[in-house]
Amino acid sequence: MSIQTGFAAALRVIRLAKGFTQKDLSGTVAASHVSQLESGKTTPTLKVAADLAYKLDLSPSALVAVATASDSQDSPRAVLMRAISELELLGLADQIPPASAETVDSTHPTTIRAAATRADVQTLKSKGLTQVEAAKELGLPRSTVQRHWRER
Repeated sequence: MSIQTGFAAALRVIRLAKGFTQKDLSGTVAASHVSQLESGKTTPTLKVAADLAYKLDLSPSALVAVATASDSQDSPRAVLMRAISELELLGLADQIPPASAETVDSTHPTTIRAAATRADVQTLKSKGLTQVEAAKELGLPRSTVQRHWRER
């Protein structure tokens, strides 16, 4: 099975359990799109899945849990318990996550190394070493030292 097939089954099972028609779910999503989702012909975006969940009076996580359970042939409770365990291992289970990705410090390791190299080069420059001497001292190519030499 696939998560797409699991989502199709979950959407249909929940819709029928709630007594809704495909047209009842239309609004931000066309009824024809609901039909395609339920037949597994298309995969929803995260926004569409959330919109459908809200139309079904569910949280998006509940809809995704049922879809995942269908895909893995497990119960939604087991899926959610496993998710909680995974979040606890990451130390995220009891934290409110940031509202946007921009607020998360995700400085790339290469950027960190470059900043350290720049600092090392600038230190040797301030001590009066030449670029060639700094390159030799740091074990770096002269072109790298030259690039960091001019930057402050």
